[in-house]
Amino acid sequence: MFVRLTLADVKEGEIDNALEYVKNTVMPSYDGIPGLLGLAACATNDGRFMAWSTWANEEAKAASIDQFNQALAGAADMLDGQPEVMEGPMVAGQQYIAVSKDGEDGFFARFVLGGGTQEGKTYDDVAEFMTNTVYPAYENVEGIFASAACKVGEDSGFSFNFWTDHDAAHAASDVIASIVSDAVANLIKEAPQEVTGQCNIWKNYVDFPVGKM
Repeated sequence: MFVRLTLADVKEGEIDNALEYVKNTVMPSYDGIPGLLGLAACATNDGRFMAWSTWANEEAKAASIDQFNQALAGAADMLDGQPEVMEGPMVAGQQYIAVSKDGEDGFFARFVLGGGTQEGKTYDDVAEFMTNTVYPAYENVEGIFASAACKVGEDSGFSFNFWTDHDAAHAASDVIASIVSDAVANLIKEAPQEVTGQCNIWKNYVDFPVGKM
């Protein structure tokens, strides 16, 4: 799979309009795009606009990016400056709870943006850490339903985990803190930036069953 993440500042008073635009205009226009697996958008904890799309592979994203950008262009007047875009192949992923394409419940999203790996380490090491350490640590945690890591460059990337709600993520704060501490000690240059938000605007175009992604 391939994930494209967009973060953007919005003009004062425009965040709800931007989210409604995604819900009512962008999502309907994406029905039938080959290789598009899912799309979601939310307001972040610090008031920014965040959206992400999941694709079968990079080729599917590249083939439809013009149509994708054209649909998003209508939100340009609501944004305050150019959005920040990060994208890359999913190099590790685990689905803990099955999510149907017909689901409607909102969820709490936590994205982790890294500042690069330590000397001698690559993002492949991070992917191995995710698979062998992070995912087992989450296995018996209540409320988590998905976690994954995406490789942006040889020594950079981002990860994310989705929870039933904010309370579930907060209840797992000790587990999260332990994982971050381990990663900072052994893999990454500095503590990562966390971007979180309650997501009620999303659509999956396929079912996501329990298991490795």
